[in-house]
Amino acid sequence: MNRRVDPAEQADRHRVATARGFTRWRQSCPFAAGVLTACAGVELVTVVTTSRGVLRFAGAGAAVSWVLGALLLAAGLTLLCRPGLRYFAGMTAVVAGVVSLVQASLGGFLVGFVLAALGGALAVAWVPVDETGGRAPLPEMGD
Repeated sequence: MNRRVDPAEQADRHRVATARGFTRWRQSCPFAAGVLTACAGVELVTVVTTSRGVLRFAGAGAAVSWVLGALLLAAGLTLLCRPGLRYFAGMTAVVAGVVSLVQASLGGFLVGFVLAALGGALAVAWVPVDETGGRAPLPEMGD
């Protein structure tokens, strides 16, 4: 006998499986840190590209904003795809955020700086969770 599956029931099962997979992936990386850091990069670039009139940015400030925005976006994607590099990407985000205060229109009117600083701090503070639900053991000094 061939049992016929209700399409609505099959869609519900697929939706639940997809949600569980996303949750598992989200918990396996510093998700909030990656999203905040990537948003900081997008914000820095957006401030430069949408500025008109008196707030027009040109020259070195605009170029630095593009470079810092790309660096922050790359750091955010690194945090999402390669959680083992969280210390490097987190510190890169913090340093790029501080540099953006001076070089890129006060860090995108402070919004980009705050997002980069929060994302970097969350990345450095994030600790992976092992399969049993507890915190993974921290490495010993010298390892």
